[in-house]
Amino acid sequence: MRIVAVLLFLLSTQLLQAGGIRGRITTAQGEPLPYSGILVQGTSLGTLSNAEGRYELDLEPGRYEILFQYLGFRTVTRSVTIGADFVEQNVVLEEQPLNLGEVQIGKGKEDPAYSIMRRAIAKARFHQLQVRGYTARAYTRSTALPTKIPFLLERKLKKEGVQEGKVFLNESVAEISYRRPNTYNQRILSTRNSLDNSTPTPNQYVLASFYSPEVADAVTPLSPKAFNYYKFEYEGFFEDRGEIVNKIRVVPRAYGEGVFKGSIYIIEDRWAIHSFDLKTTRQGLNIDVKQLFTPIQNVWLPVNQQFRLEGGYLGFAGEFKYVVSMTYQKLDVDPALREEIVINDHKKEPETAQTQRKANLEKMIEQQKEFSTKNFRKIIKSYEKEQRKERKQQGEDVRAVRQDSVTIDSLANRRDTTYWEALRPVPLTQLEVKSYEIQDSIKVMKQAKADKDSTRNDSTTFRPMHLLMGHQYRFANRHSLTLQSPLQTLIYNTVEGYAFDASLEWTKRWKDNYRFSLRPLARYSFGRERLSGTLRTQVGNRKWTLELEGGEYIYQFNPNNPIPPGLNSITTLLFEQNFMKIYQKQFARADYTYRYLGDILSLTGGLEYARRSELFNLESPSRYIDWRNRGFSPNRPDNIETPDTSFPTHEALLLDLNLNLRPWQRYAIRNGQKRYWYNNGPTFQINYRKGIPTGSSAVDYDFVQAGMRHNLDTGPRSGIQYALSGGGFLSARRLYFPDYRHFMGNEFFFQTGDQLTHFRMLPYYEYSTRRSFGQAHVLWSTQRFLITRLPFLRLAGLKETVQAHYLTTPGAGHYTELVYGVDGLLRLFRVEVVSQFKGTQYQGVGFRIGTVLNIR
Repeated sequence: MRIVAVLLFLLSTQLLQAGGIRGRITTAQGEPLPYSGILVQGTSLGTLSNAEGRYELDLEPGRYEILFQYLGFRTVTRSVTIGADFVEQNVVLEEQPLNLGEVQIGKGKEDPAYSIMRRAIAKARFHQLQVRGYTARAYTRSTALPTKIPFLLERKLKKEGVQEGKVFLNESVAEISYRRPNTYNQRILSTRNSLDNSTPTPNQYVLASFYSPEVADAVTPLSPKAFNYYKFEYEGFFEDRGEIVNKIRVVPRAYGEGVFKGSIYIIEDRWAIHSFDLKTTRQGLNIDVKQLFTPIQNVWLPVNQQFRLEGGYLGFAGEFKYVVSMTYQKLDVDPALREEIVINDHKKEPETAQTQRKANLEKMIEQQKEFSTKNFRKIIKSYEKEQRKERKQQGEDVRAVRQDSVTIDSLANRRDTTYWEALRPVPLTQLEVKSYEIQDSIKVMKQAKADKDSTRNDSTTFRPMHLLMGHQYRFANRHSLTLQSPLQTLIYNTVEGYAFDASLEWTKRWKDNYRFSLRPLARYSFGRERLSGTLRTQVGNRKWTLELEGGEYIYQFNPNNPIPPGLNSITTLLFEQNFMKIYQKQFARADYTYRYLGDILSLTGGLEYARRSELFNLESPSRYIDWRNRGFSPNRPDNIETPDTSFPTHEALLLDLNLNLRPWQRYAIRNGQKRYWYNNGPTFQINYRKGIPTGSSAVDYDFVQAGMRHNLDTGPRSGIQYALSGGGFLSARRLYFPDYRHFMGNEFFFQTGDQLTHFRMLPYYEYSTRRSFGQAHVLWSTQRFLITRLPFLRLAGLKETVQAHYLTTPGAGHYTELVYGVDGLLRLFRVEVVSQFKGTQYQGVGFRIGTVLNIR
C-alpha cells in the first residue's frame, strides 16, 4: 500500500548480552506509555517499549546514562550500573510543560510560529542532504486488529487465523545501507509472521523524510508551499538536552486528503525537527504518524517511528500499527553542511548580500556565517545542481529516482523462538504472544491435513473447475501455462449471437528478462455457427519485442474498442441498444517494438496483410426486454461524411509506425530492474499509417497524426490533465470505413475507459473522418471546489472534476462537451453531468455513471 511510504527507515540492533535493563514506563497516573524511546546517551543504542509500556535493553557490564523519551513528555535521564544480571528500572514520565516567555501576539502582529517555520523550511533540504550515507540495523513490528470482516469472507479468513478482535503481527530484523542521494540496500536477516511464516515481511520499506516537500502525496509542513496549505500557531517552548525546542501547532486551511494536522517541534537556531505528531486521511482512513529524533554526531535523526492506520474500506475495518526501533551503526556526515550557520528570516531581518552560488559551499559557509531564508534556499539548490553534475560526470544514472536492492537471508524464515527471544528488543504483549500460539496451532492442523491429503491443490494439478474458471499452471524452469475459460469471455452481440473465446498460452522466461510465448485462441459464434481463431507468438525482453499473429477474428471498426464487449452484451440484451459495430478480418501481422531507456523512447512498426469482410445482423437478434420505442440498428455505422459505410470484401496491405517519447521519464531501480515512476512531464506521440497499393491490396492512403498528454500537479488535492492530438489523411485515393480516423465516443449512461480522453456523449461513428481532425481534452480535479468545501464530504474521499472535451472535423464542425463530475461515491463510483454543444448551439444535457476501477 502506497501509504506505507510515509514511514522512515528506522533501525535497531542489540548484541546478545548477559545483562541489561528492563522495566515499565508509565505516566504519573500509572498509565502505560506505549512505544516510548529508550536511548543510551552518547550512542545510537536504544529500543522501544511495547504497547504495555514494558521494555528490555541488553547491555554489556558498565555504567550508562539512559534517556527515556515520549512525545509530549519530559525526557528523563537515569544513571545505571550494569553487571551480569538485568537491572529493574521503572520510570514515570511527566507531561512536558511549555514556556511562553515574553512572546505576545496582538492584533496585527504575526504569530512567531511563522518566522520559525520560514527558517525551518529554508533549511529543510540542508538537513535532508546532511547525511551522505549510513549503515544500520532495524527491528520492525506491525500489528493488525480486525474489527469488522465482511460476512461472506468470515469463514474463509477464520481458517487462515484472521478473526475479529484477534491480533496478528509481523516482526523483522534487517540491515540497511544508504548512500546519498537515492541508493538503499536492505538485507532481511529474520522475519516472523503470526499468519504465514513462509513469506518475508509484508512491509515494503520506502524511505520518506518529512523534510521533503511531500510524503505519500501529502504536503508536509516543511514544504516550500506549506504556507498555501497551513496556518501555524506558536504554543510555547521547552528545553531538551541543552536545546530550545519550539512547539508549533499545524492547522490545515482545509483538512482532508493531502494535508496534515497536529504538532511539530522545531529546535531553535538549528531549525531542525525534534519530533512531530501529525495526522492525515486517505480514502476515508485515518492515519497517525509520530517521529522522535535524537542527536547522533551532531545531526538530529529519527530514532522512534510510530504509524497507525484506522478505519474501514469495502466492508473491512480495523486498526494497523507499525513501530520501528533503530540503531545507526555508521554515519557519514557531509563536511560541507555544518550547523555553524545562522538563518535570518528575510521578513524580520535585513536581506543579506547575494552570495556567489557557484562558489564552494564549504568555503562559503566559512566566509559567510549568516544567510537569509531566501538566499539559503537558493544556495542549497545550487549545491544540489553541482552534486548532480558530478554524479553525471562519474557515469551515474541521474534519471533514477531510487536505487534499491532487497535480499533475504536463507535462514530468515527459519529462526526459532529462542533466537527471537534473544534478539527481540521490544517485548511481546500478552495479546501478541497469544497470536503466535493460535497461529502455531493452526499451522500444525494445516500440516496434518496436508500430510493426509495427497491430492492437495498444486499449481501444476489440473482440476475440472479450471475449465470453467480458468487457471495458471506454473512449472519448473520458469515455464507457465495459462488457460482462459470460455465462461470468462462469453458475450452477446447482434451479429454473432452468443460467442466466446478459449485460449491456452504457454510462456517461457529466462535470464536477462527474455520471454517467449505461444497462444492459440479459438472463437465460436453460435449465431453464425462459425469457428474462428488466431495464433500468436511473441519473443523479446525489456528492450525489444517481436510479435507474429495470424488467423481470423472479429474486430470493432474503431481498433481502440470504444465499448467493451461485455458492456455491449448488457446494452443489447437489456436495453435493446447494439452499440458495438464489428467486421471480420482474416490476417497475418508482424509487429516489432524497440524501447530506448525503458519507455523514454519507444518505436513500433507493424505490417499487416488482411482480408476484410462486412458483417450483418442476425435475422432475429435476442433481447430480454422488448422496448416499445426501440429497435436494433444495422451493423453498418452511420457517418456524416459518408452516407453509405458499406464496403466489399477486399484485401489490404497496411503499414503502421508509432513513436512515443517521454523525455522527462524517471524511474526507480529495484534489484537491478527498472520500475518506472510517475511521469510528471508530457508524453508525445506520432503515428503514421499507410495503405500500400501493391498486388491485390485495394487500399491506397497516407495518414499521419501527432499528439501529447500531460498531467500537472497543482496541489495534493488537485491536478490538471490535458491531451491534444490532430492530423489527417495526406492522401485518400482509396480506403474503406475500417481505415477512417475514429474517436472514443459513448452513447450509454454507464461510462467506461480513460476518464480524460473519452467523450461522454459523442456518437461512436457519426463523426469518423477520412479527412482532417483535431481534438482536445482538459480535466481539472480538486477536493475543494463546490460540495467538497463541506468537510464531511471531503473527508469521505470525494473529488470534483470540471472537464472540457472538444472535437473538430470537416463534417462535425466544432463539437464540445462541458462536464461536471463527482468522484469517489461509495469509494467506487463517479457521477457526471454533461452539456453538449455543436458550434455555439446548445444540444442538450446528459448524465453519466462511471467507476474509478479500470473495467476492461
